[in-house]
Amino acid sequence: MTHDGDTTLPDGAAVVVVGGGPAGSFFALSALKAARRLERSLELTILERKSEVCLEPPFERCSREGCGYGAGGISPRLMDALEENGITLPDEIVEGRTREVIVHGDWKDLELPVPEGRQMLTVFRGSRPRQRPNRFDNLDAFLLHEAGRAGARVVTAEACDLRRAASGKPLVSYRAGPDQEIDEVEADFVVVAAGINRKPGMDLVPDPLFVALARVLPGFRPPRVRRAVIACVQTDEDLFHTMTGEVHFAQYGSKKLSIEASSLIPKGDWMTIVLLGKTIDRAGPSQYLQIARDYVALPHIARLLPARAQLRVVCACAPNMVVGPAHRPFDDRIALVGDMAVSRLYKDGLCSAYTTSSALAACVLTDGVDRASLERCYGPVVEDIARDSRWGRAAFLLARIVFSHPLLSRIVYQALATERKRKTGQGRRLTAALWDMASGDDSYRHVLLSVAHPASVGSLFVGGVLVTVRNFATERLFGLHWKHLGRHPTAVATEEVASKRRDVLGDPAPSRRPQEERMYSIRIRADAPAIWRQLGKYGDPDREYFSQRFIRVRRTSGEANAVGSTIDYHVRPSFLSFGLVLERASRYHSIRYRVADGFARDGTLAFDIEPVGAGVNLLTIYLGFDFPRGAGPLTRIGWALGRRLFPGFVHDVLWNHGLCKLKDVAERDA
Repeated sequence: MTHDGDTTLPDGAAVVVVGGGPAGSFFALSALKAARRLERSLELTILERKSEVCLEPPFERCSREGCGYGAGGISPRLMDALEENGITLPDEIVEGRTREVIVHGDWKDLELPVPEGRQMLTVFRGSRPRQRPNRFDNLDAFLLHEAGRAGARVVTAEACDLRRAASGKPLVSYRAGPDQEIDEVEADFVVVAAGINRKPGMDLVPDPLFVALARVLPGFRPPRVRRAVIACVQTDEDLFHTMTGEVHFAQYGSKKLSIEASSLIPKGDWMTIVLLGKTIDRAGPSQYLQIARDYVALPHIARLLPARAQLRVVCACAPNMVVGPAHRPFDDRIALVGDMAVSRLYKDGLCSAYTTSSALAACVLTDGVDRASLERCYGPVVEDIARDSRWGRAAFLLARIVFSHPLLSRIVYQALATERKRKTGQGRRLTAALWDMASGDDSYRHVLLSVAHPASVGSLFVGGVLVTVRNFATERLFGLHWKHLGRHPTAVATEEVASKRRDVLGDPAPSRRPQEERMYSIRIRADAPAIWRQLGKYGDPDREYFSQRFIRVRRTSGEANAVGSTIDYHVRPSFLSFGLVLERASRYHSIRYRVADGFARDGTLAFDIEPVGAGVNLLTIYLGFDFPRGAGPLTRIGWALGRRLFPGFVHDVLWNHGLCKLKDVAERDA
């Protein structure tokens, strides 16, 4: 085909978009917006095969039957793109606003709060599962409706063939229904955004649409895919509310259930689960439901779910997921977008759909619709995503090795905890790299380069390896064991210390900080009374937490959690012992002990219960004290030296274990 003069889309050009999913809708929105800016018109038609469901008021739009076969996560980068284009997702579409991403390792969970100024949302892509109330409020329907509002003509029909007309322009054949006649339309440009899952997990090569594409696109090969189990889980009670604002990622399963990557996305009283791994690669359709059930029963997954939840896997399928780009996904007047062309490896397919669609729209309106123009301005966008996905393979392999290994995952957790306690902002290189990978907020290339930076390597060695060795030795010394016990983060970020100190100690605040000060927090899925009851057992000999060698904690007078009660804190060697008096208690909220005598002069031990969500509370422990000064010159020198050599990290080890045990007991009690 030859071209004379300008090959950009002319005024009034006929554009056909095959597929009304996010990629097709994004292209329509971008192209129509660009055409208005250039004072041109487009006759843009979207062919969507899913049957239309017209809804009566109060619904403002029609919807479509079927599933979108996606996790339903809106990444920070996609949120930026939507805002730049003036697209605001209505409240009825948004299922949740993510507060933090939690990465599960064999040693401990890594909590990554969503940074200030960034947003992550969760949605349902389509109208499945059928049991979901308001199921026709979903992302795909909303975007297609927005494309219609912008000027696109949406036709319920399935494209059944694509070929070249005598003019060289593409000719699209489509059928509005199985009993309907085939219609044809000649277009100035055709965008193929039909996806890779017209049937979940279908073989792409013999598919009629891909066969037609191979005929009209010289050198075309479909993208490489693998199957991913996507399951919708429901509970009879609204118990997922304790996970509100969370998105979970795990990089491992078990010996019997080989999982390489997984995500759990709570959405009200529903949860979407996505699984990838060799078990899924080998499985057949009859096994998908059981795989999802086996996954939620894994010990490390069951621990993060509500204890009383009766989970029901309502549906499970194994759609294709892109793991490699299509070859030659464009030619004169025809181009593929979204999953049919390329998608970022395992993450943020919606943002890839937006990126490819908006880039293609800009190209055909300002550069050209011939192959040379597409190669010049659209090809690099596809290649950039494909290249970064190759980096992604190394990133996911590294993550899988680290987070599935007890020692390696402990080192990484400890390095991140050390960053959290000692550094702020850009100093937290490892934390930022993990956030970028988990959320899709930056390229895989940048993630790997950040981890390989000398500062990151130094953090892994000093804050990770050395601290892990030290803490492990301390655990052995005090007889602490983690078998059958959930391990959870307890570190308080350095920027939160001052505000938490005020919250825990109340007014009036101490005039100065003590010589030794420690603070820990843990999230507990239990109500305040359950936590309060466990705090009341702090001095009981039969308590189930904070029990270790060399330390004996006993209530010597008074009632549990009652002002005036006393506790003897006996430590070996005995000169480190002291007594505690409960001087302030606010029922179900806070407890404050004062050191009455012994080693920890002018000391405070305080507990604070803060609600952070429905059925979830944050327990914070504060301890601070001054060292004895000594009566004579020699003892003063001795205590001054002892203050500098005092192993304060022992408190970290003891309370880290104690709080994880307290959490376990309180959640069982609740």
